Amino acid sequence: MILNEEQTMIQEALRSFSRERLAPNAARWDKEHHFPKEELQELAALGAFGVAVPEALGGAGLDYVSLALVLEEIAAGDGGTSTIISVNNCPVCSIAMMYANDAQKEQWLRPLAQGAMLGAFCLTEPHTGSDASALRTTATRDGNEYVLNGTKQFITSGKYADVAIVMAVTDKAAGKRGISAFWVPTNTPGYIVAGLEQKMGQHSSDTAQILFDNCRIPAENMIGEEGQGYKIAL
Repeated sequence: MILNEEQTMIQEALRSFSRERLAPNAARWDKEHHFPKEELQELAALGAFGVAVPEALGGAGLDYVSLALVLEEIAAGDGGTSTIISVNNCPVCSIAMMYANDAQKEQWLRPLAQGAMLGAFCLTEPHTGSDASALRTTATRDGNEYVLNGTKQFITSGKYADVAIVMAVTDKAAGKRGISAFWVPTNTPGYIVAGLEQKMGQHSSDTAQILFDNCRIPAENMIGEEGQGYKIAL
């Protein structure tokens, strides 16, 4: 692949950072299950949290080749850190860019792209894996709120994220057309980190089981339209 001048500069900058700040610590982080908060903030300053997000929305405004280069160079230093950054970029920021309304872009996308927030993506469930058409987590309308109940499995950054995009069933009778997507701040009562996976590696990136126990969020936190969640997940 022939890189242009900007892409080459990005590759070199992230390679230098990875060698100096990630690689020397990776083995210890993996052993201690350490979440690299300080290094993630440094990566945010380099624009790694929202690589393809337009500058007007707080991102770096780069292309997806640049995003691939960023993730590749970070992974060379520490795979877990790359996974954290990857999920924040895609699917979290990418979903927000395509489906969030203007108010949500200001409330969620801008801080996610700037690194002021970290995002998670809650799709997978214990009984069905990542089959978005077979979800059991529900979001029931109650006045100006939705009430979420259910379980999500293998959620990257489920413990340390500030906000999660959650896929839930809003109309059981509509099948896959009855799934909707929501912004759920992780400090919301009823968002419960039930456990962390004991993985073979990438321990700097937490992989969590999340329980939603009567977790109430404003109706305005819906992403896109009701019933659009399956399309968004795909």
